[in-house]
Amino acid sequence: MDNIVLENISPRYFTPKNITQSEIWNRDIVFSKGDKRLIIAPSGSGKSTLATAMLGMHFQYEGSIKYGQQPVQKLHLEEIVENRKQGVSLLFQDVRLIKDLSISENILLRVFNKDRKSFIPVMEEYASRLGIEGLLNKKAENCSYGERQRSAIVRSLINPTHFLIYDECFSHLDLENKKIAFSLINEVSHNSGSSVLFFELNEFPFEHDYQILHL
Repeated sequence: MDNIVLENISPRYFTPKNITQSEIWNRDIVFSKGDKRLIIAPSGSGKSTLATAMLGMHFQYEGSIKYGQQPVQKLHLEEIVENRKQGVSLLFQDVRLIKDLSISENILLRVFNKDRKSFIPVMEEYASRLGIEGLLNKKAENCSYGERQRSAIVRSLINPTHFLIYDECFSHLDLENKKIAFSLINEVSHNSGSSVLFFELNEFPFEHDYQILHL
């Protein structure tokens, strides 16, 4: 998947705040592989609606979203699911770890049809970078929200897709941990050639070179 195309899309069942000033709604936007974008989206602007639509979770919008030349609305469910393995992934705002599984088990769920054991050293390295190496055998339900966020970030990077989408993935992290996680995401995405799209309420509180779009 080389790009994700948004063609004049807008939510079908509500009107986001400031839609007329949006740099994304009702416009034609192309996210190409390797792009780095920070999408600033205040509450009520449809941030999660757009993020989940780009994942192919729903079609509650006017206009068209395409993976390359293929409209997502015309793909079979099996094709959409297959695209999530290598094409596009989303770290949901609520992280969606399975509470009864350990952190390591949750992370390795992102490894498909491969030898999961071979990914353990990478998982341990990323976990160490984010300060959660001691949590890998702990059940997700027994971790704090910030710990679960860092765990979900590792999961998103263990087998990176062409497009990595993050919906407020730093909301429960302090500034230092935000910087560390941001650095790791940049490093892994650079090495894999992945595009990164951050959906955030506000500008990052540190320097970066991402292109900013306002939703």
